[in-house]
Amino acid sequence: MYERSVQKMAGKKFFSILIDGATDSSVTENELVYVRFVNNGVPENHYLSIEDIQNADAKGILNCIDQSFERAELENWKTYLVGFGSDGASVNLGSKGGVAALLKNDVPHLVIVHCIAHRLELAANNAIKSQKIMKDIQDILTNTYKQYHYSPKALRELRIIADALEEKVLKPTNLHGTRWLPHVQKALAVLLKNFTVIITHFDHIRGGRIGNAEVQGRATNISKKLKDYQFLYMSFFLLDVLKTLSVLSLKVQRDSTTLSQFLEAITVLHFSLIELKQTNGEELSKFIGEVNGDVYHNITLQNVNPQESYRAKREEVINVLIDAIDKRFAPMEKDPILKAAATLLDLTEYPKTREGLALFAIEELNLLMQHFGGILQNAECDVAVVGDEFKAFKAHVYGHNTTPIENYFQAADLSQRFQNYLMLVEILLVFPISSAACERGFSCMKRVKSDWRSSLTPSMLRMLMFISIEGCPLEEFNSTRVLDKWWNAGRAKRPGFNPFDFRGPDESDSE
Repeated sequence: MYERSVQKMAGKKFFSILIDGATDSSVTENELVYVRFVNNGVPENHYLSIEDIQNADAKGILNCIDQSFERAELENWKTYLVGFGSDGASVNLGSKGGVAALLKNDVPHLVIVHCIAHRLELAANNAIKSQKIMKDIQDILTNTYKQYHYSPKALRELRIIADALEEKVLKPTNLHGTRWLPHVQKALAVLLKNFTVIITHFDHIRGGRIGNAEVQGRATNISKKLKDYQFLYMSFFLLDVLKTLSVLSLKVQRDSTTLSQFLEAITVLHFSLIELKQTNGEELSKFIGEVNGDVYHNITLQNVNPQESYRAKREEVINVLIDAIDKRFAPMEKDPILKAAATLLDLTEYPKTREGLALFAIEELNLLMQHFGGILQNAECDVAVVGDEFKAFKAHVYGHNTTPIENYFQAADLSQRFQNYLMLVEILLVFPISSAACERGFSCMKRVKSDWRSSLTPSMLRMLMFISIEGCPLEEFNSTRVLDKWWNAGRAKRPGFNPFDFRGPDESDSE
């Protein structure tokens, strides 16, 4: 199975690498290596290997990458390397001594991308730190999680109260220890959904003087905050904001997302945030509609002012957030190579007239051909005809409106007609967008290398992870060959029966 997947990758002309791992040089950790290539016009991220890091510096990580490709018997892998993506750790993206910088010495055309999901998370965190109301909401989420995560007794009491009130309750979730904004959105949504039950429980703790001073102080603080109308109003407003941020975060975490799709999505995000300055979102509108006088879900609120729109506070939050996002993404949006790539990839933005199409994206095409000319020639691309093929490509888009762009790869006549230009498009499609695949790989590693299997050898861990991530679905797996090999292996520990005696009448020995 592993060999077939490696052969599949070896058949692709261009690829990028995605990495993630430990950066603490005091311990030996693992480095995950993924490859991103195009399959029938659609970008895909695939697990390549997990390697032990002997030295968690840039050279040590680069050595792990070399080992991954050597293990896959892919020689001269830098020849067709297009991009490098990772989180923002300095050991990976340091401008002088990072892994990306070392790679760029050997691959001058390398496109380096700091994972967009990480950037979005960092932008949101920067905004939260500068806003008191957002920091207060974050603290309430953290303290509520601590109350029920570290005390099974408190969680049991919460559920008993929920049963008595005939309410459904969810266990409060953690918003720390993760890089993905949807988890923060979920933590806030759970808190607000559990509003009545949590308030009732904390009032019970306060009234009965249950627990130590820390527990009672936490209960008093959370109960007071949650009963404050302004705090609740801004919490529901923030939930609407987080929902818009999560849409972008989830989009870029998909393997198939391209650069042009990301740039379109971040523009939509800006529109949505600006709209939330003056227009109530779904969650806030629902909250306002359910407040009856000074009562919300049978809880009496304090400082109720239903006429107050808190417009100044809302605008301040949105402005700070937009500014933080712009600071994180502006360099990427202004990068000439990335802008040119997005222009060529987004067929929906091609001009609708012959006059507009005639001069459209000529400068961008020339810039990209100059930047990637070397790697295209290595792939036996006829660079001299790319310009003519691009003219014909624009004419075909004008006459047929063939979208999405993967159609040009999947239709045999079109892929042959524009074969040289599509080599450039393939390069643009494999630009790394997010290292979320690596994060999912580490989740797989934790499932495979559990406390009960902590002594797995690196090679066994590598192969088990490959089966888990890249293997076929269980319902499609044919176990006949595996059983046959195991039965005939001559091992001492075998059952006292032949498993093949129990085959059904329709089962065969074929794979």
